[in-house]
Amino acid sequence: MIISEIIGKKISKIRFNHRIDNSMQVFQSQIKFSDGQIILFPNDPYGDYDLTKSHDKNKYSKFEFAQRCGLASRILFKNRKIKDIHFRFLDGEHSIDSNGILELENGRYITENSFGPLGLTDIGLIIMNQNQFEKLADDEIEIRSLRKDIL
Repeated sequence: MIISEIIGKKISKIRFNHRIDNSMQVFQSQIKFSDGQIILFPNDPYGDYDLTKSHDKNKYSKFEFAQRCGLASRILFKNRKIKDIHFRFLDGEHSIDSNGILELENGRYITENSFGPLGLTDIGLIIMNQNQFEKLADDEIEIRSLRKDIL
């Protein structure tokens, strides 16, 4: 499954792993779709690689052993379709340090902060509303839609 094929997919579950690696916090979400396929958060808007194979090679643990998200978070994404995927661009170039932002059919946006210095950075799953999402863009950072701007 390539990145454009996850648009329209329904999220069944999201689980995560958190670990400390050489004084860095590392967070990794695994997204399971209603058809059973599992991927990591996409981070390359131009990637034509298979996201399910990438998951199999790069996951920290099996999906079944990863931690569950809290109930309040699960209610916001469970059984919701992905409407679009957005990416951050800086000076016209894709920001390779950030993951894609999944736009859901219920108006929520999901992404993750994957890594940061121990104790200094909030890492984890981020669920935003429309207003919070719009604040991500500023004079330097542009948010581009996979459906409208990239494909």
